[in-house]
Formats: sequence, structure tokens, C-alpha cells
Amino acid sequence: MMQAEGRIVESFNSGWVFKKAPAGKELAVNAPKWESGWTEVEIPHTWNAKDMQVQFDNFYEGPAYYKKHYFFPVEMEGKRVFLRFEGVGAVAEVYVNGSLVATHKGAYSAFSCEIGTVLKPGADNEIIVKADNASRPDVIPVNHVLFGVYGGMYRPVWLIVTDPYNICVTDCASSGVYITQKNVSKKQADVKVKVKLDNGTLQPAPLTLQNTIYDQEGKQVATQSRSFDLAAQGVQSFEADFKIKNPTLWQGRKNPYLYKVVSRLVRDGKVIDEVVQPLGLRKYEIVAGKGFYLNGEKYPMYGVTRHQDWWELGSALKNENHDFDLATIMDIGATTVRFAHYQQSDYLYSRCDSLGLIIWAEIPFVNRVSGQEAENTRSQLRELIRQSFNHPSIYVWGLHNEVYHPHEYTKELTKSLHDLAKTEDPDRYTVSVNGYGHMEHPVNLNADIQGMNRYFGWYEKKLQDIEPWVEGLEKNYPDQKLMLTEYGADANLLHQTEYLENSLNWTKPFYPETFQTKTHEYQWSVIAGHPYIVASYLWNTCWKP
Repeated sequence: MMQAEGRIVESFNSGWVFKKAPAGKELAVNAPKWESGWTEVEIPHTWNAKDMQVQFDNFYEGPAYYKKHYFFPVEMEGKRVFLRFEGVGAVAEVYVNGSLVATHKGAYSAFSCEIGTVLKPGADNEIIVKADNASRPDVIPVNHVLFGVYGGMYRPVWLIVTDPYNICVTDCASSGVYITQKNVSKKQADVKVKVKLDNGTLQPAPLTLQNTIYDQEGKQVATQSRSFDLAAQGVQSFEADFKIKNPTLWQGRKNPYLYKVVSRLVRDGKVIDEVVQPLGLRKYEIVAGKGFYLNGEKYPMYGVTRHQDWWELGSALKNENHDFDLATIMDIGATTVRFAHYQQSDYLYSRCDSLGLIIWAEIPFVNRVSGQEAENTRSQLRELIRQSFNHPSIYVWGLHNEVYHPHEYTKELTKSLHDLAKTEDPDRYTVSVNGYGHMEHPVNLNADIQGMNRYFGWYEKKLQDIEPWVEGLEKNYPDQKLMLTEYGADANLLHQTEYLENSLNWTKPFYPETFQTKTHEYQWSVIAGHPYIVASYLWNTCWKP
């Protein structure tokens, strides 16, 4: 159990039982077999840890259920109680004592729900989560073609208990605190802290909000307090502005220096709620034709992509799994990571803050388009931005990856995604990833940066064709901000040969490791010589499709 002042945050990962049950919840509850066939599981858990990886076209997709009993102490009556799910694949329904309290569509973003109003104090309470990873046209990704969507409660679950007045828990499952920064330099940085406060009662409340900035050593740098009457039954936002003199800047891997912002809600002289968020003072800038700048200094952006699944674990990873992947990425000298093709663990993003990796976060709007996913696509982007807003390591929001027909619908949707991102967060870049191989497709013209996935020598042409391709873009599109967002070749450690040509037929089941090495060595020599390529991402750190 972790306890900030006035707030209890408790792991809710133990004591669950699980069963696959391809039936509606109501039918299952009334059937005699409902109480049998349960298996004890520990969260994080996925039912596709093995079947999806062994035979990708023959894994279970559909509904399954998780059940847990929770005793709600009498002394907590009057408190507000929430559950926060970090990830449930892919559509979730949450029931408490038979009442539906939340529905969430999307496997990769977190969601929170308030359950205190249906809990029975001093009694046992039954919590049921229905998870369903069947593909559907209104939830992205709309199919399992590019990658499988693992089913289950595959990320941690938290029980959160607060006073009736709190720093908002249910604002898209965000922290309720939003930190922005302007005019960042070694002399000064302007910082704004916006805090959303939630009054769960029918009466206004006299409160004080304190925002304090501490340096990495725990020394107080600046603080502000504001007293007010919080209006009844609703959410209000309050802002505080700071000027930090002679700050230590967050300088990527060179010096990932982190301040922290502590927001405290006070009533009658007592702290009733507290939220802590990271603050890395930095300025990102991309100059077409020249490259990436961090705090005014040219910064190399060479990196890899990363999927979140592990062999025999699927997506149900623990922190040590994320740490292992990050250690590998750090060891190869990468400076940036594209976390593809969906929102990944908040723990992972936090570790990148501390390690100095500059990262790209994106939503799973990939490849196929149904024409019915617009609302959910915007919802998942909003959740990604609000939940990840304060991570200094994130420099860009990924809007889509290689989306295709229908052109007009997709063009309008991608434009609305860019507009939404700029409304939520005007200070970060947006990027679209081009699967067409040319600059002018309208689907890819609605973001600040255009990424291209090109696999010379693997899916197309020869290795050496990368250089004339880059030179042509430099000549014809000198003002374009371009990234090479995927490149490389597959490899199997068991496949070796000394005879290598300049291309390989990827459809044949022979993937020599030596060809992968040759691909990277040659293409890296071209990338390093062309600052027109703002950033490059080798596909992939480790991935089992």
C-alpha cells in the first residue's frame, strides 16, 4: 500500500479468479455453471500468453471474466473509492455487486471508475470485470492483422481512496495535474501548473491548493498557495505560474535531471489529497534539413521501436520486464524510442524520463480503416495525451501508422486527430507515418512531421536505393520534417550465411542474421550522413508477431 497524504493507493492485483465464458454477463450470472471453472490468477494476466505466439491465426479472441471479492471497511464509509485499470484488452465492463459502473473501449489506455456509491460498508463486495479482445470496427485497432490484441487485465489495477474533495481521479484517468513550460533556457524557465479539483458533495467547500516544486535533491525551489471555495458537485481547474531561475535542464541521456511538482489539497489545515508529478525542463525543436535540437543544442536521434510482448508472457509484463528491455536499448546506445504501435506502460514512460531517452508515444490507429472508428480513435488519443502529459521524455504524439483507404474519410479523420492533439497539448509535435512511399498523399499531410517506413533490400528494391531516395526528398521537399520511422530486416539466429547479396526475398523462410547486420550497417552509414532525416527508428528491438 502507498499512502500520499490524505490519499490511499493500494495494489488491487491479488485475489482474482478467471474464466473464459463466451456468453453475456447476465446469462453467465444466472447459469448454474457460473460458479464453477474459475482459475486463480495474479494481475497482470492475459489468456493469450501462449496461443497467440504459437499460432497467430488460431488464438482465442472473445469474452472472458475476472472476479474478486473485496471487504469494504466501515471506517472508510464517506470516502470516495475508485478503481484504476492500467490496461484491459480490449473492451472492458466493470460490475460491482451486479451494477455496471464502467465501460471502456481500448486495450492500451488506462481508465478509472468510481465504485464507492455501490459498495456495501462492512460487507463483502463482488467485483467482476468482463474483458473482450474480439476485433470490432468501432474500436482501434479494428483487426488483429498487424499485431494481435492480447485479451485480459494485462496491466496493474489500483484501488484509490480519497476524501470527498480530491485532485481529479477520473479525468481520462490522468493525474489531474497538467504541467506546461515556456521560454526554457539555462537562465530561466516559465512553468504553469494546472490542477483539476473534484467536489463530490452537494455543498461548496473552503479549500487551499498548494503547488510546490522541488529539485532532484529534494530542496524546495518554489511554492504557491491559493485559497478558495470549491463549487459543489463538479470539477474546476486552478492554475499557478512559476519562474525558475538558473534551472538545471533535462538534457536527454547526458543529464536527465528531474524536478518534481507536489500538488496538495488542504482543508482546515490538514492535507486531504496529494499528487506528485515529474518535471523535466527542456525545449524540443526540429529544423527542416538540419535535425533535432534539445535545449538549443543539436541532438542525435537514432533509435529503435519497441513492442510490449514477451515470449510466454504476452503483454502481461512486470516492471522488471520493462526494465530489461530499456537496459537493452540503453546498452546499444539508442537516444530515442518509438513505442509502437499503441500506448504503453506508464511505468515505462517514467523510466524513460529518468534515463534520458527521448520517446514517441502513439495510438493504435494502424493499417486497416473501417469507417466506424473515428470516435474511439479520438478518445484514445485524448486518453494518451492526458495520461502521459507530464512525461518530459515524450516529444511527439503519433497519430497513425500506415492507414489507407478510404482516402477522404481517413484524410478528415487524421486532420481531426492533429487538431485534437494541438488542442490538448499545443507544445508537442505530431507525426503521421506514411505507408505509401511518397510525400504527397493527403492522409499524411495533417501532422507536423511525416514519418516514412522504408525497408530497402527487404520489402523493396536494394539496400543501396536508400541514398538516392533521401537525396531526392532533400531536393524536392527541403522544408519537410522527415523521419525514417521503420527500416531494417528480419533475422533468425539459427539462419547464417557468408554469401550476401544486396536484397533478400522476405517471403522465403530464410532470414540470415548476417543480412540483417549488413542492412543496418549500410543504411546507418547513409542515415548518419543526412541530417535531413530528423530521427531514425530501427525495426524492431524485439518482437514475436
